[in-house]
Amino acid sequence: MSIVETYWSGVSRRLQEEVDTFNQLIGHHGEQGRENEQSLISLMERLLPRSLGVGTGIVIDADGNRSKQSDIIIFDLNNQPTVMAQTNQMLFPVENTFMVIEVKTTLNADEVTDCAAKKAALSKLKPRGADQPDFCVVAYHAEALTAPITVNLLRSVEEAQRPDLLCVVSGALLAGRPEILAGAGEGRYPAGIAALHRRDDSGNRVSNDWDAPEANENGSFVLREGIRHPITREGRRNNQRLVAEPGRALLNFCSLMLTMLAAKKAIPEPSLRHYMQDVAKELVVIPESV
Repeated sequence: MSIVETYWSGVSRRLQEEVDTFNQLIGHHGEQGRENEQSLISLMERLLPRSLGVGTGIVIDADGNRSKQSDIIIFDLNNQPTVMAQTNQMLFPVENTFMVIEVKTTLNADEVTDCAAKKAALSKLKPRGADQPDFCVVAYHAEALTAPITVNLLRSVEEAQRPDLLCVVSGALLAGRPEILAGAGEGRYPAGIAALHRRDDSGNRVSNDWDAPEANENGSFVLREGIRHPITREGRRNNQRLVAEPGRALLNFCSLMLTMLAAKKAIPEPSLRHYMQDVAKELVVIPESV
């Protein structure tokens, strides 16, 4: 495993443990959501260059249209008018907004519907001389027992209202537009699981060879080399269980997110992708027919 992959494995575990601990201590759903957003905001602030700001609020256009309340807004910090930052309720001109990220504690049917409504409202904004902001979703957990059920919920949404990129951290699930999420099939809305690779005698990942729980490993987690990994499913049957690798899913999400920002000229071409082996980008594809 490369240095970057090892590092992000630790980042993912720390993020998940921080969120789970806060949620156990707080108990109240609204407060849980705010703490979960803050954990991800902190990660983004450390990841992104100083030329970009990370905020929360509403995106507006010159015609008086507005988005719904947005959990995370990535914007051009150098050109953000200070007239829009005089109160706690931040307003972001759409021309200076590069990306909106919705944060969900647990992704379920209602939350997918909520994301679709927020994507639709954002898409109605009319930037002057700028691209439409991308819309991404990060969920810490999914309510569904299998990845295909979650993916089917996403695919049941009108195509224009689906997230441009989505990550469910605990299940190591990625989904997104085909031009963004390469390597997850050729469907209209590809999706895949960042499962744990098996290793050769030298400790290197074996391409497209996935670790699966043993028959006696019946819990929701397994230990591999002293690290706790969640168990997920690529299908409904018991023999379709996989060992998930949340750190690799989060690393791929961040790498793809940086690539999306670079495509908007918000940042230079990111160097992170050069530190990821091709095998680290492989996913267990969730087919369209599931």
